Amino acid sequence: RTVSGGNTTLNLTFNPLLTSHGGQYTCVATISIPQLSLNVTNSLAVTVSVQIPVPSANISFVPLSSSVYSGNSIHISCVFTIPSVVDTPVMFRYLWIGPQGP
Repeated sequence: RTVSGGNTTLNLTFNPLLTSHGGQYTCVATISIPQLSLNVTNSLAVTVSVQIPVPSANISFVPLSSSVYSGNSIHISCVFTIPSVVDTPVMFRYLWIGPQGP
């Protein structure tokens, strides 16, 4: 790009910003003046830290009531949902804690 005085801007846009976009980005600008055989380069780095959205957790009971008679069965599910903008591997740790502890 040829510019005669003034400013010029180059933008880097992420929409949507994903977790994999985190890291260091460097802008390198080189000004060349061929008539003077002059090249000047400057650079600036910035680190983008992407926060991971909090996953949602849902607990469901089968049967729908948490009160059941002794001898019957109950099924409790805990489901975690991760927002789609999290595109890097995550690890889950499930732990049920009951009246007597884990």
